[in-house]
Formats: sequence, structure tokens, C-alpha cells
Amino acid sequence: MTDEQNRQVMQAIKELQDQMKTGFAAIDKRFEQVDSRLEAIDQRLDKMDDRFDRLDDKTDKLKDGLDLLAHRTWDNEQEIYRLKIGKE
Repeated sequence: MTDEQNRQVMQAIKELQDQMKTGFAAIDKRFEQVDSRLEAIDQRLDKMDDRFDRLDDKTDKLKDGLDLLAHRTWDNEQEIYRLKIGKE
């Protein structure tokens, strides 16, 4: 190869290298944007998890309260039945 051909090949390699650097920089920027969006989504999911945990706690308390009311109602009905039988 002549010096001119070597120079042209080296210039072409340099141009390709520059294009690759530009392309990789764009890809890196895009990955950073996607990563940022994924972090935001992750934060939103964490908040949703917290809300579901609080809802589960409230549901458990409500269930416990309903169980207590059901037992009290049952006990009251038994007492009423005993009182009715005692009067008869």
C-alpha cells in the first residue's frame, strides 16, 4: 500500500471510530434515561406496596372487629334465648 492509501484507510478508521463513539454516547444517554424512568417506576411501586400493606392492616383490624361483633352477637342471642326459656 502506498502512503496515500494508508492515510485514507487510517482516516476511514478514525471516522468509523468517531461514529462509534457518537453512537455509544447516544446509547449511554438513552440507557440513563431508561434507568431514570425505571427508578421512578420502582419508587411508585414501593409506594403502592406501602399502601397495600396499610390496607392489609386495616382489613385485618376490620376482620378482627367483625369477628368480635359476631361473637358478642352470638353470646347475646344465647343469653336472650336463656332468658326466654327461663320466663316460660
